[in-house]
Amino acid sequence: MILLNGQPADHLPLTDRGLQYGDGCYTTMLSNHGALRSWPLHLARLKSNTKALGVTGIDWDLVTTWSEFVSLSQKNEPKAIVKVLITRGSGGRGYSPQGCYNPNVVVSSHAYPAQYEQWREKGISMAMLQQRLGLSPLAGLKHLNRLEQVMLKKELDALTVEDGVVCDLNGKLIETTASNLFWRKGDTLFTPDLSLSGVEGTMRAEVNNAASQEGFGLSIVSAESDALFDADEVFITNAIMGLVPVNCIEKTSYSSVEACRAISLRLSA
Repeated sequence: MILLNGQPADHLPLTDRGLQYGDGCYTTMLSNHGALRSWPLHLARLKSNTKALGVTGIDWDLVTTWSEFVSLSQKNEPKAIVKVLITRGSGGRGYSPQGCYNPNVVVSSHAYPAQYEQWREKGISMAMLQQRLGLSPLAGLKHLNRLEQVMLKKELDALTVEDGVVCDLNGKLIETTASNLFWRKGDTLFTPDLSLSGVEGTMRAEVNNAASQEGFGLSIVSAESDALFDADEVFITNAIMGLVPVNCIEKTSYSSVEACRAISLRLSA
């Protein structure tokens, strides 16, 4: 199902600034038998991202209604994906958004990737990717300019692993191609500082909050790849697949899933 501003649709105007310039943001979330998971976190992110981009004129009560309606359409599915995408709409002069007051809201449903269940149970292998992420004042936002991720997936497609670790232009750990990154050393969890690059995922926020409840310290750090190769445990997260343990990165293997399993159980309770 796809709704455009609450109405069934299968296209956007060619003049929409989301198409022309990637001018907007989005969030993807899990639907369990028609019920949205962590909607307040996703709604807060949409509000924060549109505020940062200066996109105005959004009726958030309607966005909630549309999202819940699309999610409910998947009530016969144990798991499905609901995506909310907001563009600034059409108008402006060239790049200038001046005069754009009618944003477009697209809410759509998608099938849950079957491989995620196997990933969660058995873990995945990863590689260090060569492409670097740029530094940006838009760091942290889930905006529509995802060309870096497209090229990262293109690099990943040529490999025989499930995902890859991505660093920024300064060689600092940031994330994977579509997930946030965590590693554990002793009783402390580490996750990259995303103030200059990357996307702040909603599941990352949930893990950050749950870490102390499971007895783990949490440190947000600017670190290079050597930190991963010295870790006791590595796992990745996003709102759709939850927490996925990493079995190996390049030639370094990890046997522990202590934090990944403990926090997963807490978040699923």
